[in-house]
Amino acid sequence: MKSGSLIVKSHHPLRRLLAPGIVVGGVLGIWGGYEVGQVQGGYNRIDVADERTRLESHISTLEQEKSNLGEQITMLERTQMIDKQAYEGVRDNLKALQEEILELREEVDFYRGIVSPSERSTGLNIQTFKIEPAGEERLYHFSMVMTQVLKNDRVVRGTAKVFLQGVQNGEPLSLAFKDISPNKSVSGSFRFRYFQQMEGDIRLPEGFVPRVVQIELTPKGRKKISKSFPWQVKGD
Repeated sequence: MKSGSLIVKSHHPLRRLLAPGIVVGGVLGIWGGYEVGQVQGGYNRIDVADERTRLESHISTLEQEKSNLGEQITMLERTQMIDKQAYEGVRDNLKALQEEILELREEVDFYRGIVSPSERSTGLNIQTFKIEPAGEERLYHFSMVMTQVLKNDRVVRGTAKVFLQGVQNGEPLSLAFKDISPNKSVSGSFRFRYFQQMEGDIRLPEGFVPRVVQIELTPKGRKKISKSFPWQVKGD
C-alpha cells in the first residue's frame, strides 16, 4: 500500500493584496519623476498655458479701461468744458494703457508661439529681436528670444552668430556682434528646452550706418536656421 505525498504550499494573502498597489505606485513614481524633470528643465506646459491665459485676461481688462478713457475724452471735447490739466492727464493715461496693451499682446504672441505649434512652424525659431539705446553715443543694447514649440520636448543646444550689415565710407560692411561688443557680453552658444533670451551690448564704429541684422542658429544635429531683421531702434 502506497502512502500519498503531502505537499505544503505557503499562502501569503497579504502579498497578493499589495502586489497591484506596488505596480501602480511604481508607475506613478516614474510619471512623477518625469514631470519634476520637466519643471526643473524650464517652463512646463501648464505654466506656459496659464501665463498666456492670465495675459489675455489682463489685456481684456485694459481694453475696457481704454474704452472708458476714450469716452471721457469724447465727452470733454463735446461739452467744451475743458480743464487742460484733467484733459492732459486722461490723454496720458490713455497713451500709457495703449503702450501696455501693445507690450502684453507681444507677450501673448510669444507664449502662443510655444503653446500652439499649429500657429507656428515646428522646431527652433527666432521669435523676437530688439535694439534700444544704451545711454551712450553709438552704444546699443540688444535682446533676442529663441523658442522651440512644446511639440519638441528635447533640449536643443548649439551656436548662435549675429551679424550687423551696413555701410561705411560708401562700402558695404558686415560686423559680427561679438567683435563690436565693448564688454564681451555677446554669447555664442545656447541651450534650452522651450525658450532662451540672449542679450548684450554693441558699439557701432564711427561713421558706420547699420541696415540689417542677420542671425544664424546652428543647432547640433539639426538644420541651420537664418533670419534677418531690419535695424530698428526702439523709440525712434
